[in-house]
Formats: sequence, structure tokens, C-alpha cells
Amino acid sequence: MRGGKRPRSAAKPAARTTRAAPAVVDETWLAQCNEQALALLERQGRTGLGLVPFVGAGLSTAFGFQDWRSLLLGAAPPHLRDAMRSALDAGDYEGAAQSLLDDLGADGFQNMVAVAAGDRRFDEAALRAGTLSLLPLLAGGPVVTTNFDRLLEHAFAANGRAFESVVSGPRPDLIVDALHGNRRVLIKLHGDWQDRVGRTFARSDYAANYGSDGSADKRVLLESAQCLLFASRPMLFIGASLGVDRTVDMLLKVQEDYAGVRHFAVMSAPSTARAFRAKERQLRSLGVLPLWYRASSGAEHVREVEALVQRIVARISVRTLRGPRARATVRARVIAPPPGMSGMPPELNGQLERVVNLIRAGQLSLFLGSAVHWPTKLMAKHFYDELARRFDCEALASERSAVAQHIADRHGREALNGEIDKLLDRSDLQPREAHQLLAAWPQLYGGEGQPPPWPTVFTTNYDDVLERHLAGADVPFHLLTYHNEGEWRGLFSHLDVDGSLRIVERPRNLLRLAPAMVVVKLNGGQNQGLGISRSYVTTMMDYIDLAARIPEGLPAVLRRTLEAHPLLFLGHGLVESDVESVLRFAHQDHRGMRSWAVVKGKPPERVAYWSQCGVQIVDQPVNLYTAELHRRLARAARP
Repeated sequence: MRGGKRPRSAAKPAARTTRAAPAVVDETWLAQCNEQALALLERQGRTGLGLVPFVGAGLSTAFGFQDWRSLLLGAAPPHLRDAMRSALDAGDYEGAAQSLLDDLGADGFQNMVAVAAGDRRFDEAALRAGTLSLLPLLAGGPVVTTNFDRLLEHAFAANGRAFESVVSGPRPDLIVDALHGNRRVLIKLHGDWQDRVGRTFARSDYAANYGSDGSADKRVLLESAQCLLFASRPMLFIGASLGVDRTVDMLLKVQEDYAGVRHFAVMSAPSTARAFRAKERQLRSLGVLPLWYRASSGAEHVREVEALVQRIVARISVRTLRGPRARATVRARVIAPPPGMSGMPPELNGQLERVVNLIRAGQLSLFLGSAVHWPTKLMAKHFYDELARRFDCEALASERSAVAQHIADRHGREALNGEIDKLLDRSDLQPREAHQLLAAWPQLYGGEGQPPPWPTVFTTNYDDVLERHLAGADVPFHLLTYHNEGEWRGLFSHLDVDGSLRIVERPRNLLRLAPAMVVVKLNGGQNQGLGISRSYVTTMMDYIDLAARIPEGLPAVLRRTLEAHPLLFLGHGLVESDVESVLRFAHQDHRGMRSWAVVKGKPPERVAYWSQCGVQIVDQPVNLYTAELHRRLARAARP
């Protein structure tokens, strides 16, 4: 997409009187326009067809490709530059390109295009970040561009969503097939740098590929293809100025011919109120709802476009059940480290030192099991023994998940959930060493006088002791809870740090969370006060089903954390298949010992099994180990 400019009016003599500064755009109006566009974008993006990104030259220039004006002026011989500059100033890009084509000849012009837009090496990390990494999350079907380069092909492949095929130039059969099948195809309307036949750049190219009003073969040319695109699917223009060119002409024609056609555009807001109103009128005539942002430099453009696209991805990926809620004002308590001697054997000093260093660097995730409640017993062998006797399945007592499966199969799921509810209600659960450590996190030392970076804390516990203790200590946290049954089966709910509640319907799209502790209830649990029913992963089939959903069912932000960080299991038996799936995913690209499990009395054969999986068993009481970890992290804070 070209960013052409209209002809400038002749300069007027400077006035003698001082003029008022031009009016600026009303920020409240910008926010109101954006909210309206986002609401309609969310509605469309959540449909089966979704959105079709239309990518302009703005994204390519951020990766070192020239915009059309710079490209044409840079390639022009000296005797053509003044004439080409005049044509470009008048917005006649087709004529400027035609002049260059006539002067260089067909081969010379093609060589210029090949050098300017041809393949090059891209930084893979850059392709997996920023706006380009978000586009595959927007597009389940086709993507459209007028760019000649292959940046999009590389970006989608780098993010694991390679295109099935690329359609270059006016290929109506292939374009219709991609639209009707909602296939992940890149439609390069104006061709590819390597294909001069399908390329649309100079005026003669436009004449050949768009045709004239009387063209007998008009139905197979680009005009009909663009008309079909713009009339049948909502576009989201990104990196496109929507200035004066053929694409904009087609948008105008479709808007005039078909009522209700709606498109969207991420658009830089003009700096003055007058220019802003003119751009608004133009976009309205095209049927385009803008998402406005402000930027005064290239870096700001890149940053603001990414932020808006991220908002779009978030809106189409989650179902909001409740908006933000004001947090109750809580006076944070100072939580002192446990007193006394550690009692840890000297040979654990090295391991504890490494754990402390990883925590201070923000490179360790925690995984809590039921033994963190010791000496209070919760969901342990005695509970399943009691259930086995009550429901006449004592032969299954050695397999906890089999006992739960028997009750669910014979007596119904609600009977099983009711027994778990009763256990939680009558258990006298109090915050123990692990809860105290996490609630004291802002008071620990992470380096340079700051607390450690916020951790991610996984747990298979059903109770809400941790959440209540964090809230009481005024520690901000996200709560991600897996739902095993009901309307949200197989999905996570997300209680945001701002109090809003949503269902993560597209886990791969949840890439970021606001800075705060992240608590992940992998096996579900109580949801007191959340307005959604509780759910427990407890039967044999529950664990098998959840294990099969890992890693795809995990929100992307958790997948990235597991890939990047070792795990410290505190009081977890490492028995069920879902936990092993999490562990194996986290270790798949890492050989050797990577994680630790602090658990007392593990049988030797299980120690050997987990050792081969990269988990070192620390055979110590979890409460004593956690207390010592708390002491060391707190001691580091002292001068």
C-alpha cells in the first residue's frame, strides 16, 4: 500500500498578525472512537470467519525495506529525479513508476524491484516479537498484502503458522478458493518481487491487471478480485495509510454499492483537529472504522501499532464475564522470616544457593502440592480411604483417582464434588511456610534494593488459602483456574489483577499479563466470589483428559514460562499424568537435571524415574526446606 500525498496548494505570503495555534484532536473522542471500533472488531473476530489482515508497506519499512517514494527516487537516474519528485508530490505513483520503467527498460526495472524487495536474512527473534508475531493470532484464514517482499511469509513461518500457499497477482480462482475455504493463504494482490508478470507497480501494470471500464475480461482482473475481497470479508488494515491509490478507489466503490460493509484500520491520528476531521471523513466514506494512535517518530509508530494489535488479539481471544473491580485498600503486613536454625544438611547448601539465585533473577517457577499444608492433611490417603469405605469401593483405595472415578461413574459427578466441598469446609487450613514465603515476596531481596521479579506459581491444590493470604498481604496476583466440566470445560478462567474476570477461549493468544504474581490452579478448585461454578480435576479420566490438553490447552504465557524456567516442586508427589505432561513439556528442550522436587520419603524407584526426567528429589520435609529458603532470601536483603 502506498502512502501517497495529495498536491500541495501554493504557499501564501505570511500574515502580519499572529495566528492561533491549530486546534488539537480531542483525546476523549479518540478513546470513544477506538472503543466503538474495538467492540465491533471483537464481535467479528470471535466469529468463525474472523478477520482478514490487510498489510501495507508500513510493517515492511520497519524491517529496512524502503517505502515506495524512497525506492523510486533512489532508483531514478539524475535526469529523471526532478520530474519524478513532482509526480510523487502530486500523488502520481503510477506515473512516476512508469517513467522509471520507460527509462530503465523492463529488465532494468525488474532488477531494481528485485534488489529493493528481494529475499534477505531476517532476525528470527525479531520476527517472533512485535506486531508481526501477533498477525498469525489474528488470522485463521487468508492474509492480504500489496507488498512485493516476503516478510510476511518468513514471519508466519517463524511463528509456527506457515501459509499453505501464496497467491501472486490477479488469480481469481485461487483467491476465491482461499476466501470460500477460509484457508491460511497469503494473497499478494500486486504480485511478488520475483514475478514481473503478476507485478502491479507502473501505470502500464495497472492498465494490464486492473483493465478499463470496457474490458471484456474484467471479471478475471484485479478490480473484480478486490471488489470480492472488500464486499465479502472485513479487512483490518495495518501499516497502510489509505491514501490515494487504486485500493482506496475500490473501497470507495464497494462502500457506495453495498450498505453495511465494514472494515477496520490501525491509523496514526493527524496532529491537528482540521487534518483529523478530514481523515475521519475520508475513512467514513470508505466504510473504514479507525483505531487511532499517536506517534511522532518511527519508534513510536512501531510501539503504538503493536500495542493496538495486542489489544485486538486480547479482545477476540477471551470472553469477559466481569469488568474491573476496585481493590479493597489493605495495609500490607510485614511478614518476618521464620526464626531459628534451618536444620538443613550442609550438602544442600549448593542447591539452596542456586535456587535463591534463580529466584532473584526471576528464572524459577514454583509448583505447590498438598504437602505444603502439613501437618494438616488434605486430599491425602486418609481422605480417599474414607471415600472408598463410604462408597463401597475399598478394593480401589490404593489408586486415589480410581476411587474418584468410581464415585463419579456410579453416583454422579455432583456427589463427588460435594464430598470434596465437605472436606475443604471441615479442614482447618491455615497459611503455612509456602504461603508465608509467597505473601512476603515484595519484602524479599532480588538485587539492587528491589524485590525479586514476580514468579509463576502452579498448584494442584483445590483450596484457596494461597489466594486469600496473598490478598490479605496486598500482593497483586493473577489467578488462572482450569475448568474440568460445565460450560467452560477444557478452558482457563482468568481473574485479572484489576479484578476483571474472563474466560481464555484462545489459549495460544494470551501472550502477556500485567506485572504481578501468577497463580495457576491446574486442577481447578474453589471459586468463591468469582461468579462461576467450582470444578475439580480428580478422577482418572480427568487426569488423562487434562494431560492430553498439555501444552496446547495452556495459555501461551504459561507455555513460555515453562519453556524458560526450571521448576521447584514443593510438597508434590509427582504422581498424576497431567503433572508429568507439564514437566515433560518444560524439559523437552533441556537435557540433564533442570528441576527439583522437595518431598519426604520418595521410594527409590520413583527417585530413579524422576531423575531420568531431569528432576532431582530433595528428600526433606517441605515446611523446613521452605522456611530455610525464606530465611536465605530475607537474609540477602540485610546490609
